[in-house]
Amino acid sequence: MKSPLRAAGLVFVLGFLVVWLIRPIGNPCPDRGALPRGSSKSSSPSFAPPGTRMCTYTTPDGTKATFHYVPWLDWFVLALLAGLAAAALRRAAPDAAGAARAPLPGRAREPRADRDRSRKAPSARDAADRERARRERAERARRAR
Repeated sequence: MKSPLRAAGLVFVLGFLVVWLIRPIGNPCPDRGALPRGSSKSSSPSFAPPGTRMCTYTTPDGTKATFHYVPWLDWFVLALLAGLAAAALRRAAPDAAGAARAPLPGRAREPRADRDRSRKAPSARDAADRERARRERAERARRAR
């Protein structure tokens, strides 16, 4: 079970670093309102706070504006991909399900029908015990009156 979790963590961490330091999955700098024609935008990683990107917008007249962008949707997609990777590894493991259900070594289990008395045919001893218990209940009920 540790291997799929480690793989999911590795996928998420590597994806997080790629989205943060190299390029987000979607638009790295979403448009913030109406920018004049000829405006440009650029994106770079920001270390304060970690995981965000600094978007810089420049208008044709030289005005610059900055904006911190948090790629929440990209992180959600990464979490889904990490979960899929873990599920695929867990499903691909040949003995993962069988090893958990195997009995302990050196301890033989008796068949279920032998352990469950309700499935066995009642014996004469069981019938006698039931009859004796019924008589005792009837005797106690007579004494209580």
